[in-house]
Amino acid sequence: MSVVPFRAPARRRLHEDVAEQLRDAILDGRFRAGTKLPPERELAAEFRVNRTSVREAIKVLEGLGLVTVRQGDGATVRPLVEGSLEVLGPMIFHGGRIDLALVGEMAEVMRPLLLEMGRLAIERCRPNDLVAIRRFRDVVADTTRDREDRYAAIHALFVLLADMTRNRVWQMLARRLRALFRQAPMGAARERLRRDPGRFVPLIDACLAALEARRTADAVASLQQLIQVLGDFRDVTDQPAKPRRKGASR
Repeated sequence: MSVVPFRAPARRRLHEDVAEQLRDAILDGRFRAGTKLPPERELAAEFRVNRTSVREAIKVLEGLGLVTVRQGDGATVRPLVEGSLEVLGPMIFHGGRIDLALVGEMAEVMRPLLLEMGRLAIERCRPNDLVAIRRFRDVVADTTRDREDRYAAIHALFVLLADMTRNRVWQMLARRLRALFRQAPMGAARERLRRDPGRFVPLIDACLAALEARRTADAVASLQQLIQVLGDFRDVTDQPAKPRRKGASR
């Protein structure tokens, strides 16, 4: 009898697929905090892989902060709040649905952080920074591009703001956040919401105009609006996406 209905890994490196399925089982609550994962030999039989693949998968979970491993005592599941930021993407989009409450919690944290980073970037802005901002702005505005490419430009824009602060801690943090937003589950959530990145363009333009006119306060106000829109999901109801008609455009 199966402990958990897993499937045999069929893609990527075996241990990555095993790790992803075990991670999802933890997120689903099939393995609760404080309980132990089944022994390696049982998991190897369940997944139909060797024990080395299972051992490597458990190392991945340990790196994510999802389990604690003690020699001779197996892997114990940790509370989700002990997990790394890398777990946030799969938590937000999981089982084909978006956790809008968690999106709201993330926005509650991100807004003041991004606003403070942006305020400092605006204060330290140099002329060549405006050229770089405009380059990313043009990608966001280009409706002929794939939606994810346009969102990637928005994420790159926030990394640019971090670089404009000339503060290495902000730079490191922004790159970690960009990695989070690039995760496949985050992309799947954006695809489900199907929101047009072009709605940010007028706010970027207002911020650019204020920067070029050296109206620092107005630039900060425009950035604040941009960050507010970026994390506003109050009008969203998460429903499974309707099947796309054959031949329909993206």
